[in-house]
Amino acid sequence: MIKSAALQTTFIDDISLACRDIKSQLDTKLGLLENTVGIVQCDPEFIERGIMPLLSEVLGFPLVGGTTISIATNDEIGNFIFSLLVITSDDVSFVTGYTRGLAEDFNGALENSLSGAISASGGSPSLAFVFPTVTDNDNLPGDNYVEAFEAVCGKIPVFGTLSVNDSLLVFDRSMSVHDGKSFKRDLSYLLFFGDVNPRFFTATVPRHYNIIAEDAVATKVKDNLICEINNVAAYEYFESLGLAADGQLSKGVYFVPLLVKYKFGSRRPFVRALVGFNEDGHAILRGKIPENTLLGFGSLLGNDILEATSKTTTQMAAEENVNAAIVFSCIIRRLNIGADDLKELAVVRDALKDKTPLLASYSGGEIAPIGFDEKGDVQNAFHNYSLIACLI
Repeated sequence: MIKSAALQTTFIDDISLACRDIKSQLDTKLGLLENTVGIVQCDPEFIERGIMPLLSEVLGFPLVGGTTISIATNDEIGNFIFSLLVITSDDVSFVTGYTRGLAEDFNGALENSLSGAISASGGSPSLAFVFPTVTDNDNLPGDNYVEAFEAVCGKIPVFGTLSVNDSLLVFDRSMSVHDGKSFKRDLSYLLFFGDVNPRFFTATVPRHYNIIAEDAVATKVKDNLICEINNVAAYEYFESLGLAADGQLSKGVYFVPLLVKYKFGSRRPFVRALVGFNEDGHAILRGKIPENTLLGFGSLLGNDILEATSKTTTQMAAEENVNAAIVFSCIIRRLNIGADDLKELAVVRDALKDKTPLLASYSGGEIAPIGFDEKGDVQNAFHNYSLIACLI
């Protein structure tokens, strides 16, 4: 059985006091079992001020996670927060790790780290959490993280978030953490071993019918590039809709959410961010899509985002035997809600705060399963502009 507690502190000007605050809350809320791990989400300034080495020493169990901007726990919601979701169990064990040289050798760095962690554990993981950072490499689809984990761990659920900070489109302070260390170009991860019953939820964005009434078809695709839509060059297609001009996205068009749907099967739709066009007129996405999938346009209107979040959190609140809830929402959703930038987190917190320990924060790219294929294998996916949740 898993038990957990959500902890938080706002003592950003006194790191020693912040660590004591976290430890005091932990001693009050949770009795630790044989195996324990902590998931960190925090404002970058806490890391820059040196909290990780001290907190790792004070707590004495592994810590993984990364930076974010706004956070909600059961007891707190706001910015400039250090949050920690502590998970403990007698029959589920945890192995944490981090990569070395991910930017130079992506697959090699992940394979070396994960293989070593799994070998040392003596078993096979049942669930993986991953914490990369947002980088300036548009040629690295987020799906690569999923594929690399599956190549080593097999077809297990993979869940996680790309760490962010408040410098939109730059993210120069985004970091991942592992125990007393922090990284800007490497990632940390958490592997679960044992009988875990994760349940996953996704809130995308509703359909925007004012752009096109019918789904289009991605008739030619190469990884994260759409070459043709409805057998027409991708750039020409978007130009015909008024979304592209002079070889790039039209002036004032920044965040274009594409709803991606499979023609057949029960896998849920997911969202891809259109970020521009290459010299060949191919549309560049933040993640990969399969060829011949259906494309629609999503709405980023604040009310639509909040409605989708409310529906999803209502479904989550109805689940039973939940011991922890981890929620990540795309930073673009936060920006489009408007002046009250904590409103979506408030919806999540109001739905779950009295039911289970909760950690919710913002993301630069979301990783979560979308369903199962015909063989019953989990279908992990990289998401854009989405809210994802894992209940365990």
